[in-house]
Amino acid sequence: MRNKQLLCILFPLLVACTGQRQQPVSGELIMEEAVRKGEVLQGETIPVDTALLRYAYRMRVQGDEAVILDLHNADYYYHVFTYPDFQYQSSFGKRGEGPGESVYASNVRFAGQDTVWVLDDGKGRMYQYSGIAGGESPRLEKDLLLDKRLFRSLDFDMKDASTVVIPDYSGENRFSWASLTSGELLRKFGQIPVSDPELLKKSAPAVAQGWNSFISFSPDKKILVAVTQFGERLDIYDMVSQKHIGKTGADGDPQFKVSPEGHGFPAGRICYYDVQVTDKYIYTIYDGRQFKDIIKLADAYKQGGRIFRIFTHEGDVVKTSVLDRPITGIYVDEAAGLLFGTDVNADEQIVKFSLELE
Repeated sequence: MRNKQLLCILFPLLVACTGQRQQPVSGELIMEEAVRKGEVLQGETIPVDTALLRYAYRMRVQGDEAVILDLHNADYYYHVFTYPDFQYQSSFGKRGEGPGESVYASNVRFAGQDTVWVLDDGKGRMYQYSGIAGGESPRLEKDLLLDKRLFRSLDFDMKDASTVVIPDYSGENRFSWASLTSGELLRKFGQIPVSDPELLKKSAPAVAQGWNSFISFSPDKKILVAVTQFGERLDIYDMVSQKHIGKTGADGDPQFKVSPEGHGFPAGRICYYDVQVTDKYIYTIYDGRQFKDIIKLADAYKQGGRIFRIFTHEGDVVKTSVLDRPITGIYVDEAAGLLFGTDVNADEQIVKFSLELE
């Protein structure tokens, strides 16, 4: 049931093998080869001393604190844990329509050791909370109404203390910059790299919906990366040189249909689920299954991706691994050589994998 719920949320909004420098291979072949060779990474479930996690969709870590975005919790969207042992500390971001409450939480990002910004697409607002630390209670510090031109804000990352970047759902550009002081749209940049410019010209919002992307800024804020939810497309933007690198894998660019009402609906595969950029690498979690096959699975369908890829900042594949279970959100601890993921299909939803990083 959880899986059907998230797919119902996503659709209207749109509305291995290991080795060096691998050549593009379809998701199905990667999975089949890894299983055949017995090269599947085994995860370890981390017991959480609470039953509050219902749909742990995203994980953010800063120092010794972790925040989990839970899409289906009845009371709160965000939960604070100690890191790396994941002892529960507190919850915040109350679900509801009242002042300071959230209708549909989209993401969370740290803005310091004990401060986060969160995004509520349902209200078109961002909230800043402090007190994200052990022994404290999170406090709402700022309630920011976003510019109405930033409609359908489904993801974001921090450019700096005063600026946020949000994918542009108007289709006019790929990204929008907004002020964290006023909520005002500051500027736009980048173009959606479609192969059919006429389609973009005629149905820009639908194309933007079909190219729905998850984004991540590198820690030094020099590189912005976007991965597409409905296509095997990775885009890397160098903020210093203004260089853009686009990489399309074997499963192709996003496939979608434009409805008579001008909405974009996915027509191919569910692809990337999350992305994290560090000073060394780009980490992604990928699915690759076709929607027609997902529909056949019905209640047996498990949400998330099992293909974990590591890229260079130039978009070259360094390593591909297949996990023993699908996950939706990732956090890579390079120092510890660990991948943490959120498994929305299980009762215990936090899992870790040991990595061999170069």
